[in-house]
Amino acid sequence: MSGPLLSDNWYRMRQLRPRLRGHVRIHRHEYRGEVWYVIEDRMAAKHQRFNFQAYRVIDLMDGQRSMDDIWDALCADLNDETPAQSDVLRLLSTLHAADLVQMDVTPDVAELLKRRSKQVRSKWFARLGNPLGLRIPLFDPDRLLDRMTRTARRWARSASPLPWVLAWLAVVLPALLMVPAQWAQLSANSSDQLLAADNLLMLALLFPLVKLVHEFGHGLACKAFGGEVHEAGVMLLALYPVPYVDASNAAAFVSKWQRALVGAAGMLAELFVAALAFYAWLLLEPGTPRGVVYNVAVLASVTTLFFNANPLLRFDGYYILIDLIESPNLGNRANRYWQYLAERYAFGVKRTEPPQATVGEKRWFVLYAPVSYVYRLTVSLSIALFVATQFFVVGVVMALWTLGQSVAWPLIKAIKALISGPQYADRGARVRGVMGVGLGLVALLLFVLPLPHHTMATGVLWLPEHAIVRAESAGFVRQLLAQPGSALGSGAPVADMVEPSLAARIAVQEAKADEVRAQYDAAWGTSQSKAQQLEQQLAREEATLERLRDDARRLTLRTHAAGTLLVQSPEDLPGRYLKQGDIVGYLRMPEAPLVRLVVPQSEVDAVRLDTRAVEIRLVQDTASRFQATLARSTPGAAHQLPSPALGSKGGGPEQTDPRDDKGLTTLESVFEFELLLPASAPHDFLGSRVHVRFEHAPEPVAWRWGRAVRRVFLSHFDT
Repeated sequence: MSGPLLSDNWYRMRQLRPRLRGHVRIHRHEYRGEVWYVIEDRMAAKHQRFNFQAYRVIDLMDGQRSMDDIWDALCADLNDETPAQSDVLRLLSTLHAADLVQMDVTPDVAELLKRRSKQVRSKWFARLGNPLGLRIPLFDPDRLLDRMTRTARRWARSASPLPWVLAWLAVVLPALLMVPAQWAQLSANSSDQLLAADNLLMLALLFPLVKLVHEFGHGLACKAFGGEVHEAGVMLLALYPVPYVDASNAAAFVSKWQRALVGAAGMLAELFVAALAFYAWLLLEPGTPRGVVYNVAVLASVTTLFFNANPLLRFDGYYILIDLIESPNLGNRANRYWQYLAERYAFGVKRTEPPQATVGEKRWFVLYAPVSYVYRLTVSLSIALFVATQFFVVGVVMALWTLGQSVAWPLIKAIKALISGPQYADRGARVRGVMGVGLGLVALLLFVLPLPHHTMATGVLWLPEHAIVRAESAGFVRQLLAQPGSALGSGAPVADMVEPSLAARIAVQEAKADEVRAQYDAAWGTSQSKAQQLEQQLAREEATLERLRDDARRLTLRTHAAGTLLVQSPEDLPGRYLKQGDIVGYLRMPEAPLVRLVVPQSEVDAVRLDTRAVEIRLVQDTASRFQATLARSTPGAAHQLPSPALGSKGGGPEQTDPRDDKGLTTLESVFEFELLLPASAPHDFLGSRVHVRFEHAPEPVAWRWGRAVRRVFLSHFDT
């Protein structure tokens, strides 16, 4: 009981004889050990939950008793849980606003039409308020699903779902056991296959078909447990049409496991299809049919697990979560709980009431509301950015729509409530003070307070160029002249190479030079002009000859510094053909190795102009830190990585061009840097990745966000 037992407004309603409408059904549920009653509005497909005290009142509304009779019946069993008259009136108002009760009075047709118009308008606003999925209802699938359910039961010769569960396990479990053995082939060049232009068109055609199976899974599961499904249509998911089925009638099921199973049925149906597609992929030869079933397997497994199963989005995972933790309407109640905390502790409203919840539910409220809000906002803006890369105006509209619905509109409603809400009427000074302090703190955090600023990058340990033994001329390796592990001085021979055609070319060039020299000697005494021409020709032929002889001398590979020779697989070198520039070996030197890394164009200015310190961590020993110094940077942007280990194909962070088999060509412009390590840094992990941290001057986050937005527009939209 809240407030006084009697109400001054009771006389207005005392003669009314309310009763529940014919389309209303009541279901008894149990949540976290407490009994609740769910009122199902079969016309509007809505559900309302009431506790036992409210149900005592609702149960007495039979159309025969007046409100006075109902009150007398309540007072006959008066106790601390008996509701006050104001609570009864509030309950009646709630039921009337939801169109769940009718009275023994002549209905106000204008009021009914106005209420109906408001309900329709609210329903459409709710649909338009979700930028991730606009729902357009098209038809009632209940009869179709009913026929499908009866047919399935005839096939199974049983009304029990057990045969279908066993069939699902028989198909899906073997596929799950076989996937690890086929993982290398399944994931090989998967990004290249999926993102190819012709494959994107195939994915676009297959996605609605896969989702049709998903939605029919929900509908059939709901029908199997005795529910009804009266709405199906098209949902614009990021402006892409996909089918949907409204199986919200499952909320009336008494068993939480039945409700959760209806929520999971779509994903289970997709996994069943994914398993069948996987078996077809194993059996088919490479070609278009195999590509189709591969795409179906990916769509029906990866997308459903990463999106539908995510409880932070209002998809299947959310409804499964609220059923399993027995906390209905978790999202809205969590928002209401945060509103209560703000009213009670920030604005000092003493009479505000928290939503009814257990201690465990309140823990969920505190965590779920902010995390899900930030996640949904991030996903919506990311989708808008992706769409804007293809359709700029549409993407900008989606982004503004998202910000309006998720940020601007809630803020406007909150400010309006603070200004006009009766609970804040006598607390104007505190409301203004809290709002002023809040805005001041936000402005201070965003625009004034300098926060640590750094840039993270990934590099590879590398040797200086003079410590790398390269083939200076093309040819076949004849023999190694130095053994791996031996100490060599600068200029020491490492390997002897041979180029069969080079000796012949030198002989031909020597003959050409001798011929021109003879012509020059003969013309010297007869024609000075011809002799001058031959002299120039002779110089060219001798220069060509000298280059060929230099190539021959360079067939002996030599070191350019002193160190210990390191050669990988030296037994494979003899007889191997090397192109000019191919690496033969390395020299371990006393000086520490370099770190070669690339920085995206979006972050290069901070690294070049505002680096105060550079810190290195090896992947083999992340606990140890080494201070490095910037040795060299390339003046211009490029699309080439210094090592495949930095590219996505080698497990690095940089996205590489799928057409590049070596994994060195990046999709984004990058700048290369070289860092000098201290002598104490390890020398034994050449080629391995390192984590690099560039420290910059502290800076308010608003300026960073501004630059980030500007970079996004410059890099994606050329604006």
